[in-house]
Amino acid sequence: MPDLIASNESIDPSTTSGNAAPAPSRVEGIAAEAILDTDGVGIRAPSHNEGALMWELARDAGGLDLNSPYAYMMACRHFPNSCAIAEIYGQPAGFVMAHRIPARNDVLFIWQVAVLPEFRGLGIAKRMFDSIVERDVNAGVRTIEATVTPSNTSSAALFSAFAKGRDAHLDIRSCFGADDFPEGQGHEAEDLYVISPITSIA
Repeated sequence: MPDLIASNESIDPSTTSGNAAPAPSRVEGIAAEAILDTDGVGIRAPSHNEGALMWELARDAGGLDLNSPYAYMMACRHFPNSCAIAEIYGQPAGFVMAHRIPARNDVLFIWQVAVLPEFRGLGIAKRMFDSIVERDVNAGVRTIEATVTPSNTSSAALFSAFAKGRDAHLDIRSCFGADDFPEGQGHEAEDLYVISPITSIA
C-alpha cells in the first residue's frame, strides 16, 4: 500500500516553541484497555508511544511493505482514533493503520493491516475494521478505501468479505501503475478498493 499519511482528525492543538515536541493526539471515546471477547480477542486504539510495537508486528507478520518505524510512530501519535491494535489475552496479535482523508472527511483510508501468522483465521482484521468504524469519533465515516496489489489475494478477500458483511458495495478501480513507483523497486500496481456505504451495525 502507498506510504502516505494524512488526516484532519482531532489533533491536540497545544504546541510549544523551541525543540519541544507537539503534544500527542487525544484518543477520543475509546476504552484505554481492550475488552475481551469470549475467545480472548480484544481491540483497542494504540497509545501515542506504540509505534515501535506496530512496526514489530508488521515485520513479524511478513509479506508487507515494511515502512519506516517513524511512520508507525507518527500514526500512533497523530491518528490513534483511526488505528487499532488487536490483542489475544493481552498479547499483541495485529494492527490496523488508517487515517481519514482531509479533503473527504467521510472517507477512512486503510494504509496497512497486519495479523501475526499464529493468530490468523479468527477474523481479527475484520474485528479491527469494525472497532474503528463503530467508534463515536468516526461516526461520520461512510466510505472505506484501501489499495491492494493484484497478487495480494488475501487482502482482496478480506475487503470483499468486509463489504459483504456490511451489505456495502465494493468498487475496484485503478490507482497506481507499476511505472508510478521509483525505478528499480519492482513494485506491483495498486488497485483502489472502495467500500460504501458504511453504516452502523450496532
